[in-house]
Amino acid sequence: MSENPHIHRRRCLAMLATAPVVAACSLATTPARRTFGTTEDTSVALLLPLSGARATLGQQMAKAVWLAEDFGGTPKTTMVLDAGETPQAAAQAAHDAVSKGANIIVGPLFRDQTPAVVEAAGPVTVMSLSNDTALSATGAWVFGVTPAQSVDAVLGFAQGAGAKRITVLETGGTLGHHATQALHFGARGARVSPLPSIPATTRPDQMDEALRQAGGGSMPDIVYVPEAGDTTLRQAEAAVQTGVTTIGSLQWSGLGQDQFDRLDKACFTGPDPVRFDRMSAVFRAQLDEEMGVIAALAVDAVGLAQSVGSARTLSTRTGYQGLLGNTRFDRDKTCERALAILRIDEGTVRPVL
Repeated sequence: MSENPHIHRRRCLAMLATAPVVAACSLATTPARRTFGTTEDTSVALLLPLSGARATLGQQMAKAVWLAEDFGGTPKTTMVLDAGETPQAAAQAAHDAVSKGANIIVGPLFRDQTPAVVEAAGPVTVMSLSNDTALSATGAWVFGVTPAQSVDAVLGFAQGAGAKRITVLETGGTLGHHATQALHFGARGARVSPLPSIPATTRPDQMDEALRQAGGGSMPDIVYVPEAGDTTLRQAEAAVQTGVTTIGSLQWSGLGQDQFDRLDKACFTGPDPVRFDRMSAVFRAQLDEEMGVIAALAVDAVGLAQSVGSARTLSTRTGYQGLLGNTRFDRDKTCERALAILRIDEGTVRPVL
């Protein structure tokens, strides 16, 4: 008698939870209702770093996708393959996926692997999990969470709240640079005025003065904090104390409870509070660990890929209601994502209505 596929998959999940490194063959089990070669279902291959320095992250992503399939009713046609750490390893995984009948490849996670995967995949659609929108020029559909998506959520919040003047806390990093660019690009459409940025060198005890200088003598309505490093969070705590609405990026979703306690009354851009929390509860109950937003990204990407059905490809009409918000692809193969705005209230995270 053949083994129940749900039991088999849960055994694999249990092994994933304890094994430091998982080989591709351990994950590429035969799922239920596998229908390669038909026009009724889309066969998805998920390329993840299951070996190397980022193996733990890749394994968490695989576990989240398998749990979503088991508990969410997603068609179980997903192959999970090891993309390793190098472009060569990712290209081999893409070649294996195509030879096994995949007609959509989700992944890889890393920017430098994506062009190699696109080349190896040939005519097969590739949905990269990188957040580098420039990869769309390679032919990949770019599904990663970008700085612009968080900025769009902040600008939407500003419109609803009647806020007109926004500054950004500089961080000295690439993410902060892209966030500032996105704010200036989207400000006119949102009818807000981008103010001079707060320098990354600002000490917490200088934050009140720095905000007033950015606002030309009066306080801004919003200060946006695009990163979540230790220094940046201390600056954000000081900004909250001034009374200015302080909004962090999606990176804040991974903060610990003690950090949330210190950032009371701050906001941040985050995942869908209902869908993400529901899936997180399942992940925690089944595996006794927390599910991060990168794992949720993999769940959304696979769900979107499965949703295209007989078309077996993505288009600008492809949209999906996922754990990280509603998504839709643009003509340039980059993704719009409706992130939520969440508020920290006495240690509890609540959606902003």
